[in-house]
Amino acid sequence: MASWQDGPEYAPQERPAAFVVPPAAPLSDPTPAPVTVPEPPIGEPSFTPPSATQPDLAALVPSAAPGRNPTLPFEVVTATVTNAGGWATTPAPGQAEAGQRPPTQPFNAPGPSLNGYLPVQPTVAPNAQVNPAPFPAPGTPQWFAPPPGSRVPDAPPPVTIGQIWTAATAGVMVPLIIGALFNWFSILMLALSFALSARIVYRHDAVRRSYIGALIVVGVLGMMSMLSVGYSSDLLFQSLSDGSQFACVVLFFVIGLIVGAALRAGERPDRMG
Repeated sequence: MASWQDGPEYAPQERPAAFVVPPAAPLSDPTPAPVTVPEPPIGEPSFTPPSATQPDLAALVPSAAPGRNPTLPFEVVTATVTNAGGWATTPAPGQAEAGQRPPTQPFNAPGPSLNGYLPVQPTVAPNAQVNPAPFPAPGTPQWFAPPPGSRVPDAPPPVTIGQIWTAATAGVMVPLIIGALFNWFSILMLALSFALSARIVYRHDAVRRSYIGALIVVGVLGMMSMLSVGYSSDLLFQSLSDGSQFACVVLFFVIGLIVGAALRAGERPDRMG
């Protein structure tokens, strides 16, 4: 009996009041049929050959005849009577019309002239000279002259002091000048110039390395003065001021040379991050 568990198509139209177990007893499982294995034969199996005469196996192979040797040419059964020119005088039925080569005629037979059918061959120009011209004799004016066709590169445009001053920025060069002239302001001016050197857009890494090297030299000079004489604030300040003043003088020319070299080389300004 189908129930709601078998699918929605077996569900009743109206919900029952309760679900009860059917009074019929469930079916028992079917007993599987016994598997019977045939017993092997007791005696040794024997084979009795046929008593009639059997044909040879080679005679059973189908014959490939009729056939021909593919290395031999085809034989022409019907011969045609040819004249001295090699053309058939009386073409057989089915052959080509007069004036054309019959299919049985070899291809080496003379045919009509081909003049006027082939295009005129173009005139081939002589080969161009491959090897270059010989070198001039040493010591002659041609020996020192540039080779023909070579273009002398244009000289780079001259760089003026105003362009170098603009590229190095006044905020970097003016503190260096003040620090080189006034010893008491050299330490402050060197630090200010180093801080404003970030505005230089040409070879920024080389400019920064120059300032770092100058600061290291100034610090070493201050340490040497303290180790040689002893700690003294006045002596330390004087030593640092002298080193900074000397660094301002050197950096003024070094920064100008670095920026000028970049301008003469036609370099583009560095991208400032």
